[in-house]
Amino acid sequence: MIELTASAEQQQTHREQNFIRQYTQMSLEEFCGNIRRMESQGLDGISLFNNVISQGLAPDFIAEDEVQHSRRLERITSEITRRFRQEGLRMVLVAGPSCSGKTTTSRFLTHMLRDNGIQPCVVSLDNYFLNLDQRPLDPNGNIDYESFYGLDLKQLERDVNSLLEGNRVPMPTYDYVEGKRTYHGNTLQLDSNSLLFLEGLHALNPLLIPNIDDDKKYRLFVTAQATIYYGEKAGLEEHDNRLLRRIYRDFNSRGASALQTLQWWPGVLRGENLWILPFASHADGWFNTSMVFELSAIKSRVSQLLQEVPESEPVEYKIAQRLSRILDRIAPLSQEDFAAIAPKRRFLLSNEGK
Repeated sequence: MIELTASAEQQQTHREQNFIRQYTQMSLEEFCGNIRRMESQGLDGISLFNNVISQGLAPDFIAEDEVQHSRRLERITSEITRRFRQEGLRMVLVAGPSCSGKTTTSRFLTHMLRDNGIQPCVVSLDNYFLNLDQRPLDPNGNIDYESFYGLDLKQLERDVNSLLEGNRVPMPTYDYVEGKRTYHGNTLQLDSNSLLFLEGLHALNPLLIPNIDDDKKYRLFVTAQATIYYGEKAGLEEHDNRLLRRIYRDFNSRGASALQTLQWWPGVLRGENLWILPFASHADGWFNTSMVFELSAIKSRVSQLLQEVPESEPVEYKIAQRLSRILDRIAPLSQEDFAAIAPKRRFLLSNEGK
């Protein structure tokens, strides 16, 4: 480790103080860009980021993050609306890897489209999973939860075609506890002002609904790429943003431990590389759901969950310790700052499913 001289320490402190004075008047984009620029000059991005929280400025940046998030969604909504009215668009396909924010993004878009006079009807592909005893197996002989062929493709195609013909169609619900698809009397019917949404991991796979022309589909790929790069000192890896989200949400929605989530994760990534990412290039639009302060928002709870991963599971324990070290260096949001995140986006961090 290189030790700074007193003069060098003073110089770095002076640069940090200049940065603090500057970011009180920065836009969010300038703030994120300045952190990247300062890191390239040898400063620690996380300490600069933490200063925003300690100075009580997080709510201001969160508010601007909300505005920019909405503007990006409005542009997507405008394009969907235009194609619906001018080109006969029939469906919107929303896909992305695990914990990218597909369900939440679909909800945002449906609300905005209703404001434009369009009636979206959302169908979750998860409800078309085959029963567990019918699912394909992975190379180790275990159930492959990520496979495209875990969906009942024939039933899905029949239902979509019937919906587009204007028929009333019984809609399934997948029971995760029983591992079975069930029907509870729910039905769906489209009219001339309806727009069908298909949302799920495999929504962009061209084999999903092959008989519908591509010009009748709007394909949206949802990602969760960290909006701030914290530098090499943090050790934040490519998929860590989503993994931390998944640990948080698996506990809240499934009661799963961090150990269980870490054990599932390699299979999740393998499935993404096989079945999801190859079709991202087919998308008509991309949307990044990451929030600037989301790691600060989930830090306290996730840190507790990571500490429960036992040393007796060496692979998962090593990952948990690495993630813990990252979170240890990031300041948590206060309850007041967390409340500044709009309720519809707090949902992104807590209750959304797979």
